[in-house]
Amino acid sequence: MIALLTSQFQVLLLDVWHTADMAARLVGAEAPPGRGVVCPVAPEGAQPLVDQFLGWFAWFLVWIGFPASILASIGAILIGKLFSMPHVGKGGLIGIFVVMGAALLYLVVPGIMAGFLGDGCVQR
Repeated sequence: MIALLTSQFQVLLLDVWHTADMAARLVGAEAPPGRGVVCPVAPEGAQPLVDQFLGWFAWFLVWIGFPASILASIGAILIGKLFSMPHVGKGGLIGIFVVMGAALLYLVVPGIMAGFLGDGCVQR
């Protein structure tokens, strides 16, 4: 009985090994030549509007969003100290660090995304 179970287990292991090997070969196989590359393109006239919107968004973040958040955090620290509310002061200090972290991500994430996405073209 044990010999039968052992032989069945060996057959199962060989079957799983063969299936995994075939899956790895399928994943590692390159696409057949001649299928081409697909590159996404914005509809006619849409790209200037997208560029304008992204420019406005970036301008808002850099010149209004980040400074207003820093001022609000500094104000919370001052109000917390002035009225003896330590939780408000701690919240303001945390707010400054959150804004600095967001500003750092604002500078780093576009480069990371460009590295992941490349030019946006997909090999078929």
